[in-house]
Amino acid sequence: MTDNSSILPASAPIAHFLEFFCLFGPPANAPTNPPVTTIVNHGYALGYCPDRGQALWAAYQVAAAVRDVDFQRPEFFYDDPRLPEGLRIGTKGFRKLGTQSYDRGHLVPNFAINTQFGRVAQFETFFMSNIVPQASAMNRGIWKNLEHGIVKAYAPMRKHVWALTGPIFAANPPMIERPNGRLVPVPEALFLILADPERYPYDSPGNLNILALVLPQTLGYAKPETAPVSTLPEIEARTGLTFFPRLSVKDKAKLVNQTSPTVWPFEAITPENSDQPAPEG
Repeated sequence: MTDNSSILPASAPIAHFLEFFCLFGPPANAPTNPPVTTIVNHGYALGYCPDRGQALWAAYQVAAAVRDVDFQRPEFFYDDPRLPEGLRIGTKGFRKLGTQSYDRGHLVPNFAINTQFGRVAQFETFFMSNIVPQASAMNRGIWKNLEHGIVKAYAPMRKHVWALTGPIFAANPPMIERPNGRLVPVPEALFLILADPERYPYDSPGNLNILALVLPQTLGYAKPETAPVSTLPEIEARTGLTFFPRLSVKDKAKLVNQTSPTVWPFEAITPENSDQPAPEG
């Protein structure tokens, strides 16, 4: 399988963390896609696309915990200093495009990494390499509740949850101009793929169950149970990415029938999350 990705040199010393965050391997980027640079952090990894000024995928793992921490939400966003200056987009909020306001939306959530990995890892979620233009209502509504549910509902239920997320773009996406003149495309939707082995042996591909969602930016404050359930092939077709690349074609095919909202009950998610971003205007 050809993968048009490379590890950011600054991430090379901790590249082994990819094994913890990316179940059955990090997403592979087809040669027809723009280049992707894999950035590894202390609580998550992502595939950053310099051409689009944002990541095409991000991955993390959460687990059930007897106790956790909950630091206050940081007040600043940061340009990722590991990226060459010409590839950065600045820390200023996205604000509005026409009448639609956009937040600096986390792909990997502050909430999950804060409670699971601690303060330094939490700060890393505020690198702009982890940020996409996200409709304000969606960022504060259904997306926030799903982020919370992964940690507070699904992790205790499933013991371990691997999450993959990223943007989906239309053929000609609208652009937001950054202070340095760079144009950043606005996703029409975000995908969310949750994965966890159902039973022992846990490293057997045949025991894997997933939940695949495609969430249009128009969902706003909709309830999690209204999230459109998708499939792995649909999301791969819309993103050009190959998920779980170490799985065989046969095992990947099984996942179409193992995409189950009954294994991941939406009713378990309650809208209780103090991680409320400040208004960006």
